[in-house]
Amino acid sequence: MLVMEGGVLSRDEFAGRIGLTPEELEAQPLLWLDVDGERAYPAFQITGTGLLPGMSAVVEAFTIEEPWMRVNFMLTDDARLGGQRPIDALREGRIVDVVKAARAHGEHGAA
Repeated sequence: MLVMEGGVLSRDEFAGRIGLTPEELEAQPLLWLDVDGERAYPAFQITGTGLLPGMSAVVEAFTIEEPWMRVNFMLTDDARLGGQRPIDALREGRIVDVVKAARAHGEHGAA
């Protein structure tokens, strides 16, 4: 699923695409994965004009810390979003709904 959504980018590639230095990027609340000891950033967080609106708010709302679980949440259908994937709901501008679903993700009985 991650490959179908653009794969992952290195820290430098991701930072360059959104106009930040690599150091500034690391201070941002964004999704990242540990790939061979390096941070890799899922490309689905970027639009043609920069960061996907609401992405940072969603990341800040998570109650789970595990990076792979966070990415899995974004790419998996969610009952709280009417069966829609959170990434698709976010692309439609449903920031509040996705933030609420992210906050509840991982809680026992949350779905």
